[in-house]
Amino acid sequence: MYSKFIKSVLVAIFALGVFTFQVNTVEAASKVMWGKTELKLGQIGKVTILTPTNLVKLNADQSLTAVRTLKKGEEFRVYSYKGNSGGLYGVGGGSFIQQNSKVKYETPSKSKLALLKGVTGGLAPKVGLKLTYYPNFIDDTTQSFIVTKSSSDPSSYTKLTSVSNEYEYIYAENSSGISFGMNESDFIFFNLTYPFIEGKETINSYFTEDWEEAIDYLEVESTTSTITVKAGTFKNVVIIKYSNGTRDYLAPDFGIIKTVDSYGETITELISVQ
Repeated sequence: MYSKFIKSVLVAIFALGVFTFQVNTVEAASKVMWGKTELKLGQIGKVTILTPTNLVKLNADQSLTAVRTLKKGEEFRVYSYKGNSGGLYGVGGGSFIQQNSKVKYETPSKSKLALLKGVTGGLAPKVGLKLTYYPNFIDDTTQSFIVTKSSSDPSSYTKLTSVSNEYEYIYAENSSGISFGMNESDFIFFNLTYPFIEGKETINSYFTEDWEEAIDYLEVESTTSTITVKAGTFKNVVIIKYSNGTRDYLAPDFGIIKTVDSYGETITELISVQ
């Protein structure tokens, strides 16, 4: 089991107190579409034209001037709202669409916003949990771990201590990324760069056997999946796909809940949470 897991992930250096992330900007691999338009940061909603209506400008005396006629079926991003003239949706460039029965206003769903903003934290397990895995991270036995904060740096390090042996693992998480590996050892499972944005790549940084710094680009398959494992059902699960087909499943406040190989065979699974 141990050798199988090592083949499925990238070996790197993990030493308590040595915790760094790549700061490279990863180019977007896809857009977040919402109907006919791309969802943008700062957008609060969209207007769909149901019946031809005017695009207007708001004058200094609060009167309105028509700019052009909008056609049925057109969609516009909304960035602001004013209460003038019965309600005005700001669509950018100083232009507005009046709130009335000729238009339909919608706000983006939480899942759409999650796709846009990405995941920037909250994936390390919460202190006080008892997490039980089978198979566990290194072999085919059942192992339970108590989650505590590391005394060396409680703001960044979360420790998993086995209740039956001396195994200890540690999550290190800050605004730049998240890393997970054996505590006070030279082995980690991943060292990933935030943000995680669905459909885009993230960086896994590590050191080679020759102590040379290296990076690999991994696919963020999802940030909003609902995944069921033996421990229960988890929402907004992040799925990271490695180049060899292995996938890690990370749930907010619980960390790794599952790892599978390229054939879908379970390598690690969370079976109980207390």
